[in-house]
Amino acid sequence: MSAVLNSDGIATPAGAGGVLARLIAEQPAPAVAARLGAWLARLWSRPLRVGPIVLVVRHAQVVEAFMRDLDFRIAPINAARIEQVNGPFVLGMDRGVTLVHERQAIYAALAGVDLAAIQADLAARAQAQAAAAGNEIDAIGGYARPLAAGTARALFGIAGSDEQTFMDVARSMFNHVFLNQSGDKDVEARAVRAAVLLREWLSTEIARRRAANDLGSDVMGMLLRGGALDDDGVRRNVGGMLVGSIDTTASCVAKIVAMIGRDPALGRRVAADVDDPERLAGWCREALRRWPHNPLVMRQAQADTVLAGTQVRAGDKMILWTQAAMLDATTFPNPGTARADRPQGAYLHFGAGLHPCGGRAVNAFQIPLLVGALVRRGIASVGKVDWAGPFPAHMTVRFGR
Repeated sequence: MSAVLNSDGIATPAGAGGVLARLIAEQPAPAVAARLGAWLARLWSRPLRVGPIVLVVRHAQVVEAFMRDLDFRIAPINAARIEQVNGPFVLGMDRGVTLVHERQAIYAALAGVDLAAIQADLAARAQAQAAAAGNEIDAIGGYARPLAAGTARALFGIAGSDEQTFMDVARSMFNHVFLNQSGDKDVEARAVRAAVLLREWLSTEIARRRAANDLGSDVMGMLLRGGALDDDGVRRNVGGMLVGSIDTTASCVAKIVAMIGRDPALGRRVAADVDDPERLAGWCREALRRWPHNPLVMRQAQADTVLAGTQVRAGDKMILWTQAAMLDATTFPNPGTARADRPQGAYLHFGAGLHPCGGRAVNAFQIPLLVGALVRRGIASVGKVDWAGPFPAHMTVRFGR
């Protein structure tokens, strides 16, 4: 194992991977498609079958599909890739005893962590970095991503060998586990190499804490102290949570700030409410509705069934088009208008049903906090997004004060 414990070939390469990938990655094309999908869904009123694929667009129908987790399963979508690089984790498990047991352990561990201290530390770091930036900042690679990585280190209790490798490992594994639906072998190879490093970091840290009889007060420590999981269960669950934590935050911040830069009226509203946490969070959710970090979610039908009048066959791929669903006027009246006071529960940014994002409590303060620190500097302009595969990697923000 020691022969491959290095970071060579792990970083996700720059570039969006071709014309089609670039078209999908940038905001206008998916936004137009989502508006068209929402309009067609109003006319058709039920899920649309295209061969073995069922496209679900209406908000209520997307939520119903999320809630019917025994009919529409997650394990066939990503369990094999999760287990390949991490071992079993709740986001690859369907309803069952193991899922219930391990999810309860995760939630208990998160509840035991002092999130207020993590939030206060992040606020200080974000403010200091924004203040020290001069006239401009790389809002992703030089700001949101490393700050989110700092939160992940504090929350989960693992630092890696160095900051850049830590971030690259998480990104490569995230790319394969959740996004590599086409089975790209280069993406897979990077994730497999990254997984060796992450396993070693976590196993070594767990053993160190056991030997020192100092379990810690972060998520790792709470899981070790709780006793619900063995050490490998702690490793699997800390690793699984870590993988999605950094680039989810960085992508959300990048897309929210990009929307603020492209819509001066939205930017003024955000600036006016930047010191009102509830309204700032509302504006962030609205900006992200225009350009979600994840525009769709997939499931697979377990057996023949019916969803909102559409026949579904066993094995059908269910595409839950969350971006279009958040343009459904029955749930989002006047969907083209940004409003900070829409009900928080209507948004589908971080999943629903059996598999909501485990880090949503952290997302709730971290994303607005990072956006807010930039807005307080006065965003004068926002440059184009440079990509690393499907991930926003760099974006220059220039300040007006």
